[in-house]
Amino acid sequence: MCLHLSSEHPVLDEIVNYVSDNAHRIHINELASHVKTALYEQLQVDMTHEQIRHHFLAHQCEQKLVLNHVLRDLVDIIGVAKSNCVVVSEETGMQSMDPKNTGVYIDAVKQIMSIYKQLEGSRLRN
Repeated sequence: MCLHLSSEHPVLDEIVNYVSDNAHRIHINELASHVKTALYEQLQVDMTHEQIRHHFLAHQCEQKLVLNHVLRDLVDIIGVAKSNCVVVSEETGMQSMDPKNTGVYIDAVKQIMSIYKQLEGSRLRN
């Protein structure tokens, strides 16, 4: 696949983006099947399911993929932490900030901002 990536073919870019966006939620075998079909039908590239699967595994630790996975996890954490930042006192009915969840929320936001900066920096270098 990497041999074909240098061609900057729009369909290949679409396939790569599909893999990057779905690698965290679709089993690798299903991804390989989808990619195999798309490569053959749209680019006439004939790779076996096992070759594509092996290719994915060879790239699974690359920075962009890892950062995408971490980013998705942090977004989930932010959602939970944000919903738990404001607590209502059972005694008074008054709202207050929960310091622990607020800290988790703020830290997760900082991490997301850092990841976006890192991803943007790697896009500019490429």
